[in-house]
Amino acid sequence: MENIQTALKSAIFDAHEKAEQTTIDARGRIDQAINNRVMCASLVEKAKQLHKQDIAGYLGDVMSTEQIKAYLSLHDASKKRGPHHDKRQLLLCGILEQGEPTNINSSPKPPPSMVSTASNFCGRFNKVLERRPIEEWNDGEREQIKDVLKPVIELYNSL
Repeated sequence: MENIQTALKSAIFDAHEKAEQTTIDARGRIDQAINNRVMCASLVEKAKQLHKQDIAGYLGDVMSTEQIKAYLSLHDASKKRGPHHDKRQLLLCGILEQGEPTNINSSPKPPPSMVSTASNFCGRFNKVLERRPIEEWNDGEREQIKDVLKPVIELYNSL
């Protein structure tokens, strides 16, 4: 049993050391990749200044229009904040991949019931009446409300 415990502990130690080293190496490579992308973004920005009207034509044989736009966005963003804390910059650098949108197969929300619609209407109507009681309405407003509420009265009477 002692040999198994010692072997397990040794294996964990080795795996931990390996994980630590590969993480350090990966971080270094990420930093280098970010620096290379930001440098390229600066160069693309400089080319844009020299070829304002046709940057896509100038760099068309080097990269796509989407890549040019990404580099210009990266250049703007990198001037404002560091890339390590900015998911958008990491996406533009190619460090992170754009996730696929989740396709949730949900049925459309059913329309509200007649009872909830009527309750909402009454609640809003009462709030307006609290702010401006019927006694403050002029004759024209009273006639307009009668016309607007006529379908509601007809519905009520049909019940």
